Amino acid sequence: MLFSIPGTGWLLIAAVATVVFMVGMRALVIGATSGDGVPGTWKEQGRQGMRAFYVVTPAFAAIVLGASVLRSDPPSTILFLYSTSFVAIPVALLPVRGRMVRLHIARQEDPDVAPRSDWVVTLWLVFVLGTACLGSTAALLVSMRGA
Repeated sequence: MLFSIPGTGWLLIAAVATVVFMVGMRALVIGATSGDGVPGTWKEQGRQGMRAFYVVTPAFAAIVLGASVLRSDPPSTILFLYSTSFVAIPVALLPVRGRMVRLHIARQEDPDVAPRSDWVVTLWLVFVLGTACLGSTAALLVSMRGA
């Protein structure tokens, strides 16, 4: 059922996933640089990085999508994995961005202190990205069996 969608449908899904990824990452950067206590250099680096991001990401997406279309196999499998991973990254990062920024700023203010991790961020990222990996793997295995 999952892979009964035609190739053009999967291309459309992958294109939408790319847009979701780019908008989500833009929201991540804007939220990280708009808070109080954020160094001014971050804002300038954020602008430069976003310019490169908006050039490199569509180029990468075009290469992956073009390669999937040129393959002799149906493109549904690779486009499914592409779409899943591109949507999972912003979903994993956006809810914990504030905690990650605070931890990073604290590290920059006192570089002599040993780096520590935030267990909430770690658990959230492992849970969301692990669920995406296990879910997409399970979907592929079920579809290969024909169930």
